[in-house]
Amino acid sequence: MAGAGALRRSRRRHAFHEQLRDTWNADTLVPISDFIDAGDRVAVRYIWRGAGHGAELNIEVTLVFTMRKGRIFYQEFFWDHAHALEAAGLRA
Repeated sequence: MAGAGALRRSRRRHAFHEQLRDTWNADTLVPISDFIDAGDRVAVRYIWRGAGHGAELNIEVTLVFTMRKGRIFYQEFFWDHAHALEAAGLRA
């Protein structure tokens, strides 16, 4: 079936995010930068906040999205913003 691999990846990604979100009673991902266009990739810096079970979460993360046909095809998480920009083909 065409697209079956993409569907499995989408389901795995969704399951991964659900597992992360179940760790806290509430969490938010707040953009703290503009979206940086790098051709077929987009980078954006976030603060990820979570509260609930145990210690509160308040960390900075940069996501790099690879786009295909106007949709997110692949996403990468980076703790280091400079590494994220390099991965997107940009300079820090």
